[in-house]
Amino acid sequence: MNIVLQEKYKDVTIYDGARIGNNVKIGRGTIIYPNASIGDNSFIGPYCTIGEPTSTYYSSENHDFKSTKIGANSIIRSYSIIYENVIIGNDFQTGHRVTIREESTIGHNCSLGTLCDLQGKLTIGNYVRLHSNVHIGQMSIIEDYVWIYPYVVLTNDPYPPMGKLKGVTIRKYAQVATSSVILPGVEIGKNSLIGASSLIRKDVEPERVIVGVPGKDICSVRDLRDDNNNQIYPWKEYLKDFRGYPWQITKK
Repeated sequence: MNIVLQEKYKDVTIYDGARIGNNVKIGRGTIIYPNASIGDNSFIGPYCTIGEPTSTYYSSENHDFKSTKIGANSIIRSYSIIYENVIIGNDFQTGHRVTIREESTIGHNCSLGTLCDLQGKLTIGNYVRLHSNVHIGQMSIIEDYVWIYPYVVLTNDPYPPMGKLKGVTIRKYAQVATSSVILPGVEIGKNSLIGASSLIRKDVEPERVIVGVPGKDICSVRDLRDDNNNQIYPWKEYLKDFRGYPWQITKK
């Protein structure tokens, strides 16, 4: 591999084969490996790594770098690491020190908070919001418009350390509140709400509210009211023009 130092990226390591779009800003100390591409108008903060190689890089002299793609208008904040074989859509953002492992696909308009740890082999849809310190185990599937709050853990090994992984699936519009743990193979239904610090051991039906350890089904989300006794869930029906979400496309 050869290192290319472009004039406007003097303190950055860019390997041959990397593709940098127009109007891209890259902070000092960042490394961009071969077969990585960064879309137009993106910002890569200081000391990031884009296209980090998998383990065979350290045991083979002829490591075949797989593609890493970051869409246009993205912001990758300092010390974040994105492995090879990762595809990310447009308008993506991270906090600081985020890790995204290989074989991951992330849609458009997604956001990952500081210290999120995505363990790879996962699929994330569009407009997904992960707050800080979220751990996503391998084989997870997270559909569009899901919100996951700080310190949530999605597990994947029902009989550790056997390694026969079963990922968690979270359907559209669901929300998982802070410090909850979802056990391997569980499916969280569309528009459901998982209360803070809950332990989810079995599948959750759509539009249900689950709280506690172990999680208990207490009501429909449609039974919840705000302080003024207004119905507020399913939340997509009561937040119009929310953060530019394209409801006109998703609403049936």
